Amino acid sequence: MKNTGFILIILVAVMFICPLAATGGAKEEKSGTVKITKADSQDGGESILVLSSSTKKINEIDMFEYVVGAVAAEMPPTYHSQALRAQAAVCYTYAVKKRSSPDPSLGGADITDDSAVHQGYLDAAARKEKWGDKYETYEKKIEEAVKDVFGKVITYDGETITAAFHAISCGQTFSAEEVWGKDVPYLKSVTSAGDKLSPDYSSALTLTEDEFKKAFAGSGAELGGDCKKWVGEIKKTDSGYISLAVIGKKEFTGAQVREILGLRSACFEIKCSDGEFKITVRGYGHGVGMSQYGADYMARQGSDWQEIIKHYYTGAEIK
Repeated sequence: MKNTGFILIILVAVMFICPLAATGGAKEEKSGTVKITKADSQDGGESILVLSSSTKKINEIDMFEYVVGAVAAEMPPTYHSQALRAQAAVCYTYAVKKRSSPDPSLGGADITDDSAVHQGYLDAAARKEKWGDKYETYEKKIEEAVKDVFGKVITYDGETITAAFHAISCGQTFSAEEVWGKDVPYLKSVTSAGDKLSPDYSSALTLTEDEFKKAFAGSGAELGGDCKKWVGEIKKTDSGYISLAVIGKKEFTGAQVREILGLRSACFEIKCSDGEFKITVRGYGHGVGMSQYGADYMARQGSDWQEIIKHYYTGAEIK
């Protein structure tokens, strides 16, 4: 009887353990977080807590898988392999930095997958849906890029940097001081001439007087009379960033105008004629740090990922 009881205990234990092991991926933790891992994890246990912008749940994600998903969300898989390696190093560094001092508003998470706040992340299912029959090709390409740089942190003066990046510059990146009003020694303005070759380098927006007025409603701008007088002085920095735009007798920063009008960047021109506002925009994103298109251009010209990183992050080291 004792032997029979012992065997029954073993069988019950197996029944509970096997389904958990068979999932191999996500499981619900007591804390309420969901743990996401991959069979080919490269990191030996390193993970990060990610707040899902869609479910509002916190997922504990294997760090290697997280970086693969972050690169997939942030950079086209068709980009050069060295550009993907640079992006992987940037995504890993960004995650490490956020994990070291998480925002309390995230409710215990280290980072959010909202790309408008931090950086994006696509899980394996989302990557399959996005890439379709190209999934295996792109997944392998990105995984190889991540494997080559995983664990490499970009630093400045011994400290992990805030690895800012954007899609396309206006031909020269902006400094952190220009955009955010804070001087960051490794986030200086640098040339990125290859961006001018991007098919998405320039964009345009046309607004009627009423649409323009509606956009600035509540901003304090006084918009009345001749629309040609609505836009006053506009100041640009040497890198092309709009540092000041007087609209309706009120001063705005380029970033504020960009947000109000939904522009791709703060490098723009506004002209009024025949009752319409024609706005020409150059670049895509905040313009600080690494230009992704610029990184791809540099890679295709023969630069490796370390050279790309050191070009866009002034004085940075890779450890």
